[in-house]
Amino acid sequence: MKIEAGKYYRTRGGDVVGPMTQSTDKRYPWTVFSEIVSSLRWTTGGDYSYAAQHPQDLISEVYVSDTLPADAPAPEAKTLRDEFAMRLMDRDAFAVGYKDEAEQLYRAADAMMEARKK
Repeated sequence: MKIEAGKYYRTRGGDVVGPMTQSTDKRYPWTVFSEIVSSLRWTTGGDYSYAAQHPQDLISEVYVSDTLPADAPAPEAKTLRDEFAMRLMDRDAFAVGYKDEAEQLYRAADAMMEARKK
């Protein structure tokens, strides 16, 4: 695998890291800055550690974008009715996660939608 500046990679542990930048370190020339640690570093081959396989070893390039691919389904739009039901979930009167309670939330949301028309 060839590591390139600005690209993102999947680690053996399943994380996505990037964008990659080059450092002056000859042993670990590829780095990415992290909020968790000051930086993470890799060899030219994507190894995080020379000693053995490591969960941070890079195994493949991944494509990262802020925009959905053209063939991706459109995200489902949240309605005002959904918003009402979600706000009601925050109330202690409802135990969220059960079908009866979910139906109650939407019945209450429907009542709010009717009241809104008046």
